[in-house]
Amino acid sequence: MRITSSQIAYGSAQNIAAAKARLSQLQQQSSSGVALAKPSDDPAGTAAAMKVRAQQRANTQYSTNLDDANAWLSTVDSTLTSSENLVRQAVDLTTQGASTGGLSASARVALANQLDGVRADLLNQANTKYLGRSVFAGSSDTASAFAPSGAFAGTAGTTVQRRISGTETVPVSADGAAAFGAGTAGSPSVFQTIDAISAALRDTTGASDSAITTGLTALQGGLAQMSATHATVGANYARVTAAKSANANESVTLETQRSGIEDADTTTVLLDLKTQELAYQTALQVAAQSIQPTLMSFLQ
Repeated sequence: MRITSSQIAYGSAQNIAAAKARLSQLQQQSSSGVALAKPSDDPAGTAAAMKVRAQQRANTQYSTNLDDANAWLSTVDSTLTSSENLVRQAVDLTTQGASTGGLSASARVALANQLDGVRADLLNQANTKYLGRSVFAGSSDTASAFAPSGAFAGTAGTTVQRRISGTETVPVSADGAAAFGAGTAGSPSVFQTIDAISAALRDTTGASDSAITTGLTALQGGLAQMSATHATVGANYARVTAAKSANANESVTLETQRSGIEDADTTTVLLDLKTQELAYQTALQVAAQSIQPTLMSFLQ
């Protein structure tokens, strides 16, 4: 089969073009440090990179959720600490009112006034908000978890949730009804209990003294219930702390995977670049030697 000069020229041109394209790709990788400039550079690698980037976006969202969960739980934790201290104050004041039979009427009223102040502070704590939402109202968006009367105004048995990983969510609020009492006939709130104790102390006839003892027992039970809720919040806080650490490690792992797919290995690219430059120069020289102009070339 006869090989014409035009066929030799065409083949040489194709080889030179391929060598030049590969050389250009390596030069771009060397200067940019990016192995995947466009999907056609490596379709399989592009698919893998897209998958890793999707995982990175999800991981970033989980990180944001974790920061938000941490802020919620920190608010709830500090509020419950303050609330427990206030209930302990109420227990101490009630104990004074219940154990000292010789209290004067003015002393009893003074204790009642102090209890009223503790109640007001405790109600403020129970209505604590984070970013405009009550942290004790559960899933309800009510303005205040507890009404001035001490009745619970949120949704009992529910909490605000945050997704912290692909398989895990965590409660970031606390059930106000469980922490402070629902404020119903069967489950009076600590506010209503303090109201009853205050009223009994103001009764100078002593007819309501038994209510002080009853209220003391109710307050101690309420404190235990509040501490149990606080323990649950602490456990959730520990889960968030552990998840934040795992999220940070996952972020490093995913970035390493992404870099391994998308970023160019500088050492390898430079070696390939030198090799390809030599291949390109060789292709030019071979073409120049194989396609020599002849008299027939001019006559054609």
